Amino acid sequence: MRVRLVIGVLCALGALAPSAFGVGEALPDGVFAPEVSIQGVPVGGMTVADARATLTAQVVNPRMAPLRLVLRGRSMSLKPIGLGLTIQLNATLNDALAYGRTIAITGPVDVPLRQSVDRARLAKTLRYKEPLVRKEPRNVILSWKGMAPRIWPAKVGYAIKYPSAVSVVAAAVLNRPATPVVLPARVLRPTKTKVGIVLVVSRANRRLTMYSEERRIRGFDVAVGTAAYPTPRGIFHVIQKQKNPTWSPPDSPWAAGLGPIPPGPGNPLGTRWIGTSAPAIGIHGTYADWSVGTAASHGCLRMHISDVEWLYNYVRIGTVVRIV
Repeated sequence: MRVRLVIGVLCALGALAPSAFGVGEALPDGVFAPEVSIQGVPVGGMTVADARATLTAQVVNPRMAPLRLVLRGRSMSLKPIGLGLTIQLNATLNDALAYGRTIAITGPVDVPLRQSVDRARLAKTLRYKEPLVRKEPRNVILSWKGMAPRIWPAKVGYAIKYPSAVSVVAAAVLNRPATPVVLPARVLRPTKTKVGIVLVVSRANRRLTMYSEERRIRGFDVAVGTAAYPTPRGIFHVIQKQKNPTWSPPDSPWAAGLGPIPPGPGNPLGTRWIGTSAPAIGIHGTYADWSVGTAASHGCLRMHISDVEWLYNYVRIGTVVRIV
């Protein structure tokens, strides 16, 4: 695509009827009448060739220069080459030549430049170039400062707002403002703005700490896995919650021939089960209250019955569980 500068054919207006620009005088062929200007540029007394050169330098070329567009602090420069600008320079010269010949002059005349913008082409160019100024939203980020969670807040993003931006840019292409063109923006919302509850487990200290975002809420003693069945390290998520669960033996040699065990005092899971994405590893209560605070489990995290019942009310599916 390129800016269309329509040349066309100049009419032989110089041979038409005499004008009133001077008593008993006729305008010379191809010379503009006094007091005529085109798009604010005086051309009176100029030949067509001189007027074309002057308008090309002062009007046409500036309109072909890149146009700076700004979207919430991000900018891009687009040439009218791709924005569908058409300038009909010779048609404009013909319009101006008519004054003093077929159109009487009674005072100063300013002839507007014949120009137009293909809005469909402009919209297509804006959509193609939008990534240069578009800002994608950012979801909340969970990182760590030592053992504690660190939260990086979510941020909104911005995109070009159509079709109002097309109207704004079309007007700017035609009028060439001295300042950058501010594009209408639409807000892009992040899909996740909160982390919520975060559980951090220290195997060495046999402690589970609950945070809400970065704020420490409460700590608990827990039992961790034995040396033979260590609790895995890593970052996991809660994938299951059960009240008064039935214990079903895992597919492991130590559990062969055991269970299932229904809810009640003999159930090794106590009254609550919080399953994690670590295979067969969860947070649960225990009736063997003495084991809490020791390395006594087959990898799960055991808690006092009252503690796990309290914790159960706050965790959700997807809650982050970090084990270190």
